[in-house]
Amino acid sequence: MTLTNDAKAAVALTTRLGSRQRPSLTPKMWHELSQTLDDAGYGPDAVFDQSVDLANVTGVGPDLVERIGRLRTDAAAALLEVDELRHRGIWTTTVFDDGYPQLIRERLGHNAPPVIFGAGNVGLLTQAGIGIVGSRNVSAEGGEVAKSLAREAVALNVPVVSGGARGVDDLAMNAAFGSDGSVVGVLADSLIGRIRKPDVLQALDDGNVCLLTQQAPSSGFTAGAAMSRNKIIYGLAAVTVVVASDRDSGGTWAGANEAIMATYGPVAVWRGEGEGPGNQALEDMGAARLEEPSDLADLLETPSPSEQMSLEL
Repeated sequence: MTLTNDAKAAVALTTRLGSRQRPSLTPKMWHELSQTLDDAGYGPDAVFDQSVDLANVTGVGPDLVERIGRLRTDAAAALLEVDELRHRGIWTTTVFDDGYPQLIRERLGHNAPPVIFGAGNVGLLTQAGIGIVGSRNVSAEGGEVAKSLAREAVALNVPVVSGGARGVDDLAMNAAFGSDGSVVGVLADSLIGRIRKPDVLQALDDGNVCLLTQQAPSSGFTAGAAMSRNKIIYGLAAVTVVVASDRDSGGTWAGANEAIMATYGPVAVWRGEGEGPGNQALEDMGAARLEEPSDLADLLETPSPSEQMSLEL
């Protein structure tokens, strides 16, 4: 795929392709810059236009001008890596491309990643799936719930959306594969490393998986990447079920809390054997209650309390 000039600007300014030390802009910074340039009558590709003095654009401060200048110096290396990734089976899509997931664009707003990297069946991103998330140290009972929910998603003919981490994520994704279902895996670790695994290669060949990340595909796990990953999971799902969560700590708790408060997407919480100590609190915050995996279909048709409140506002 040939990138437009605006798409090239997104890659150059918001990714760490070419050099992992690049001072890339956060999604919020990027969207604010794009709006500022638009207000001044420019497109994002103006950052490459030598005739445009960014220092004279109202709203673009000197620190940002300097940062953009540093990012422009190795933009060619970043764009070259896009081509190298394509040859390795990894695609790149930006907010300027038709293939960018519309749900993420709409739900995450200024927190939507300007650039997403992925491998596998991109068509799976056109359908809202069922998110299944939870603790890495889930109990045996909670693990069975995760697998039952995944099988229910397959029966409903929708993809399972999860994070590919140990515990609930892996159990749900493997259960979906075992039932001949499809999976969207949103990663916080190396996409390149993941697609080298034999079982993943087979799933990619079968066309029933899409793996994606907003960080450079060779980057390893970080806590920041995990939190960014959580936003995308909630954004891509018709409803995301939290199987088991700690309370006031951990990535599952933080991700669900943020999703409910920011209305990234409908959130449900498992209430039954295998639930975590934070599940009750998440329900109190507005997550829908789920007591039977077979009730999942009802959640696809009924807004969660948190979504309903946002509609009423």
